[in-house]
Amino acid sequence: MEQVPEKSVVLEIGPSSGYMTKILAARGCIVDAIELNPLDAAKAAVHCRTMVVGSVEDEHALSQFSGPYDVLLMADVLEHLRLPGQVLRMLRKCLSPMGLGLASVPNIAHWRMRLSLLLGKFEYTETDLLDKTHLRFYTRKTGQQLFIESGFSIEKTVAPPAPPSRYRGLHNMIRQGFPTLFSVNFIYHLRPRAPQFYDFRIT
Repeated sequence: MEQVPEKSVVLEIGPSSGYMTKILAARGCIVDAIELNPLDAAKAAVHCRTMVVGSVEDEHALSQFSGPYDVLLMADVLEHLRLPGQVLRMLRKCLSPMGLGLASVPNIAHWRMRLSLLLGKFEYTETDLLDKTHLRFYTRKTGQQLFIESGFSIEKTVAPPAPPSRYRGLHNMIRQGFPTLFSVNFIYHLRPRAPQFYDFRIT
């Protein structure tokens, strides 16, 4: 939220009940949004200029947003999609040439997932990294690949640290060698690229 400039024109994908939408509106942003759940959409709509009830994978639904937008916000959305790359290519067209994309995806290489796999476990849950509605799973590198192949350049990738605990010292030591081990998700700062300048190199 801190990365969204005040008074921006924002396209928010999957706002849920509008807990971030409300903050954006209070900061003077104009927000258009698309939400699959009609009950959540109704709650978020009071903070939006335009609310479309439908799937972001529906090209007709997306066609209702012409842009250009200053900010494209995709918080914990892409892991739920069948064809995230296709959706991203459509959304890129909605951004202004200097627009900012902010996207977060869960980190499947979190230490708890690595331990579970070591123990032979891969069990879906109601929430968290193995939320039963997740169709896609990402590491930092595969997330980067998704965005680059979809026509974005990556300005930076943030791996938020784990909340403080009594093992903070040990965490900090381990993070020096494995900087994303304790990060539940990654936040990508994106810029749209013209098709002829796509760069498929992953760093």
